[in-house]
This record gives sequence, structure tokens and C-alpha cells, in this order.
Amino acid sequence: MNEVRILVVDDEPVTRIITETVLRGQGFVVRSTESAEAAFAALAGGFAPQLILLDVVMPGMSGYEACRRLRTDPRYEHLPIVMLTSLDDQKSIDEAYFSGATDFFTKPLNMPLLPHRVRHLLRSAMTFQQLLDSRATLLTTQRLACLGDWELDGDGTLVNCSEQYRAILGIGRPPCPAVALMARVHREDRALLEAARAGLACGVPYQLDYRLTGRDGSFTHLHEVGYPSPAGAGGGGYGYTQDITQRVVAEEQVRQLAWYDPLTGLKNRSRMAELMAGGMAGAQGEALPLTLFFIQLSGLRKFSLLVGQAVADVALQALGERLKRFLASDAAALTGFDPDLLLRANLGRYDESDFLLSLPGEHSRERLGEFADALLVTVAAPLPVGDEELRMAPAIGIGRCPADAREAHELIRCAMYSATLAGGDGTRPVVFFDPAHDAVAASRHLLERQLRSAIDLGDQLLLYFQPKVDALTGAPVGAEVLMRWRHPARGMVSPGEFIPLAERTGLIRPMTDWLLAQAVEQIAAWHGAGLLPGRISINMSAHSFYGGGLVRLLDDILARTGVAGAQLVVEITEGTLMHDHAAALQVLTALRERQVGISLDDFGTGYSSLGYLQRFPIDEIKVDRSFVTDVDSNPANQALVSAIVGLGGAFRLSVVAEGVETAAEAECLRRLGCGVLQGFLYGRPMPAPDFAAYLAASRPEPPAGAVRSASVS
Repeated sequence: MNEVRILVVDDEPVTRIITETVLRGQGFVVRSTESAEAAFAALAGGFAPQLILLDVVMPGMSGYEACRRLRTDPRYEHLPIVMLTSLDDQKSIDEAYFSGATDFFTKPLNMPLLPHRVRHLLRSAMTFQQLLDSRATLLTTQRLACLGDWELDGDGTLVNCSEQYRAILGIGRPPCPAVALMARVHREDRALLEAARAGLACGVPYQLDYRLTGRDGSFTHLHEVGYPSPAGAGGGGYGYTQDITQRVVAEEQVRQLAWYDPLTGLKNRSRMAELMAGGMAGAQGEALPLTLFFIQLSGLRKFSLLVGQAVADVALQALGERLKRFLASDAAALTGFDPDLLLRANLGRYDESDFLLSLPGEHSRERLGEFADALLVTVAAPLPVGDEELRMAPAIGIGRCPADAREAHELIRCAMYSATLAGGDGTRPVVFFDPAHDAVAASRHLLERQLRSAIDLGDQLLLYFQPKVDALTGAPVGAEVLMRWRHPARGMVSPGEFIPLAERTGLIRPMTDWLLAQAVEQIAAWHGAGLLPGRISINMSAHSFYGGGLVRLLDDILARTGVAGAQLVVEITEGTLMHDHAAALQVLTALRERQVGISLDDFGTGYSSLGYLQRFPIDEIKVDRSFVTDVDSNPANQALVSAIVGLGGAFRLSVVAEGVETAAEAECLRRLGCGVLQGFLYGRPMPAPDFAAYLAASRPEPPAGAVRSASVS
């Protein structure tokens, strides 16, 4: 029978039908099943395929498991089994071959090429089976493709060989002297091969790999096994030689996949860690000196969003080439480091926007700083990408072995943390690791956990209220509600410490939700006690403003407490509005519909666009405290405040000046037309009971004066 039977196992109906149709069109007898279990049933029913196309990922038994089970059956021990997979990572490749697969095809399948690859595999399988059947005594070599056998006499002359061996070496028929056999052997491998063959006369077998050099300079990789001739046969030996060039190329491709970043061609994180581990460990287990530079890039994600990932990838490739050039030539010229030392340095990509550079040897802190500065200049230089130009603000963290760490991954952590500090600082683009950094990080982590617990329990967070007064009468017209944290061990934690922490960790949103609910409930309680607190302002972070659910949460709280929306003012910054104009307008409109006031905080410090005042439903603008300080004696501040008051009047907005601390400042602000004042002159932020007492007292006149003091509110 000349028919060739193929079994297709794939749970995807479309792939199964197309594959079956294509193969049948080429004259193959095809049977297909939707699962590995069904495939075993077909085999048990008598279907005897000569090749199996086996999907990897299927419901029930996976392709890997099915392949392993098939290989345990002598009938299918050498049957060609081809894995069909959309996975091409190193782990998947290893798993396929470890399971016993003959080859693997990547999905989607190249249908025009599929029949040819199938025929190639079938031809290889047939040849292999013929070798198994006809040369049982050479079972080891019969499993190899491109295999030749040979026999040498005591002088190393080739006296007998197969045609395959002649084709591999490109020689004529035997006899062939030893010198002719060695003519094409790579000069670096020649002495090793001569020594191994000479050892045959002493009864020593060998196994080695060596290279042949072609006329065009290309290499052929060979694997050879040699055995001494039986005693009394006159010396010499025999053996087998295999052309493993394809295997070496495939291994190099796998190595490239496993060790190198596919985009930049630089070593990947795993390979860098492996090389660093080798460079940090001495022969006797001692730690060898090595410095790691962790290069952290900012602005790359924003650039990707603006120009698209394809253009950003081109930029990263160009940056990778620039870093290679720096290490290969520029670094020696710029820093004076020994070029031979730089040849032993390693450069790699850690993740999307971070790179690693390891430098062996002991170097002073000053020299390492100079190297980092040169590296910083190289990375920060504008990077032309088509019609675009990418400018990045790199930060470099430096970790040293053995001073900072003796293990590769720990050294990476140290350098990465230092780079994070450098990037967050903005004033120090290069930071050396300091053991104190770990203590700071541990302290921040502990504080984060404690803040999370405080938000969940709610018994440590407090509401403080800072009065807002009528500029002319001094009568209270409302207050700004502020968050305070009374730590059970530390006491009052500065808002300048825990507010930024909450923003970095995302805790600012649940914290603001808690603040909003508690503030409205306090307003309800004051109303119940006959107090009129005026409008209460609440700062709203971008996380809470855009996070979704703000309006729904406010509706629930107002409905539960009976407080009118007009009692509240939501304060947002210009930066928050910049984030997403459309979404901001939607939220602000919903708040306005509920009569909630909208205040634009820190006005004058950001973009101060008239477009905001025209486009968004804003009721109030707050003059930033930086313009209020010394306004009575600073003409520039007076001009700025006057301009802001003028804008407020033009757009019929209330103008609030915050940070008022002296009577002179208050008088000047009244004269300039500010309607509402807020600051230490009228009251520091105070707990709810104290603010209730303040309301009850209803002082009509502001204090005559006050001593200036600094505070974070």
C-alpha cells in the first residue's frame, strides 16, 4: 500500500478541518479527532498512522501528556509526532522535546508549506526506520541523520568509509592520508582532533565536537565518536561522524530565545543574572568585586502612547545600539577605563524601560560615579526616531559586590532600589546603594501596612476642620476638612508623610471615600445640634475623581444622612482637570446637578488656563498660599492676586485666599477684593468638637495679629 496515513489531533474545529482538507488534497489519508482521548480511541480501533499532528493545548489530556504516553508504546516509539502550538517560548520548546516530540509547528500553520514539511518528516522517518532495520549493530548511530562511518589504520590513514562520511568531509575515495583529513579542520580544533585520534593507538576511545571550515568561510559542526581497533588488528580505529550543523544552529536559536531580548538583541534578565553570578563567585567561593548599574528610563510609556508601540520599539532598538556603542568604544574614551576591562562588561535589558550594565573589578566610588555620569549623558541625549525625537530622563542606581550584596539577584535589587530613589528624587540622577535605604524601605512598607489597617478600622483617622471666613466681617462661612492620623505608637503622623504614601500606593481613594462619608455625617450631626457650619470643602485626588463611583458614593451618603449637596464643595487641582477633559466634565456636571460646589485649588501654580474657567462648571478659585505669603509687601504677589480676583469677578466666581497668617496680609487681600480668607490667622485645623465651639462662639472680628508659623495641612 502506498497510502500515507496521518492523524490530526486538535480541539479547534476550524484548524482541524483546514488541516485535514489541505493534506487530503495532497493525497494523504487523514483522520482527525478533537481530543487526545479520542485519538487514543482511534488508535485502539485500528487506525495506524505514519505521522501524528498533535495540538499542545486541549481540554482534558494535553499534547505533552499524550506524546509521553505514545512514546511508552513500542509501536509509536519512533513514529513522527509533530506538536502544533502557538507557544514559542523556551519553556514550551523544552517541554515539547522533553515529551518526545519529533518537531513542532507554530500556529497559525503555514498551509502551503505544511504538506512539504510533512513529506520531509515522513522521508526522515522512513530513512531512520531503514537504518534501524538494516544496521541493528549500529543502533546508536542509526538514530542520527547525516551520519558517516570510517576506519583508520595505525598511521591515521583513512582506509574505509561510507559515502556519507565522504560527503561530510568533501573527500574522494579511500585511501586518504591523515594530513588530507585534517586539511579542512578548523585550526583551533585541529590539535584536539589529532591528539584524540593518536590516542586510538593506545586503546583510548574518544568523543568530541569539532568544526570544518568551508571555502566560503562557513563552518560545518561535527560530532565524532572513535573506538580503538580490536586487539591484534594492527592499531588504528573506527568510528562515526555526524554533521550536527543544523542542531547547533537550532541550539543557537534556542539560546538566543532563552538568553537574549528579542527586541534589542541585548542579554535578557535571566542571562544577566547568570553572568553576574559567575562574575561574582571566585574559584574558592570568595566574592569577586563587580559593580552593577541599573538604568531606569522615564517617559518611555508616555512616548509609546503618543507615537505607538511600533515607533517606541524602534526607539528602544536605537537606544540598545547606542548602549552597545558606549560600552564598545565611547566609555573608554570618556571615562579612561581599560578597553580590555570593558570587553568583560555585560549589557542587558531588565524589562520594558530598564537596562543593566555590569562592570567587573574593584573601582573607586569616584571612578564609578564618572562612569555613571558618562552613561547618563549617553542615555539622556535626544534620540531621533523618524520624524519624532525621544528625550528620556534616566536615573541610575549603583550596587556593588561584595559591599552591598554577594548574590546576583540581591545586587540587582539593591541597584534597582537606588535607581528608583534617583528617579523619584529628581535632583540626584545617580544614586549609590546605601544599607540605610533598606531601613527606609522597610519603614515605608510598615507605615503602608499600618495606614491600610487604619483605613480599614477607621479608629485612628480623624477629621480636622480649618475655618474659612468672610473677608469683610470675619464671620465663618465654612471650612476645609482635612485628614489627620493619630498613630497608636507614633502619635500624630504628619500629613506630608502619609498623604504622599497614600497617593503612591493607591490608598488615597479608600481614604478619601472614608473622609467624604465621615465629613457628611459630621455635617448632619451639627445640623442636628443646631449649628450651621457653612459649606465644607473636601480635597479630591485624581485617583478618587477618575476612579469611578464618586457620584454614586456621594448619592448614597447624602441620601443616608439627609444632608443637601449644597453643603459640600469639592476641591480639585488644575493638574487633575488636565488628566482627562471629557471625563472631568462628566463628573463635574454630575456634581453640579447635585448642587455640590466646585473649587479649583492652588490656582495660579499650574496651567491657569482660561479655558478651564470657560469649559468647566467651576464655582470657586483658591489663590495658592505661595501668592498670599507676604502679599502686603510683595508687589509681584499683589499683581498676581489682583489678576486672579479680576478673573474671578469676570467669571462670577468666588475667590478664596488660603494660607493667611497675618493681619497685614488679610487687610491687603480684602483691599484686592478676595471674598473669603483661610489660614492660621483665623484658626488652625482643629478637631470637630473644637470647630463646633468655634462656630458657637461666632467671632465676628478676626484676631488683631498672629505670629507666622509653618505647617503642612
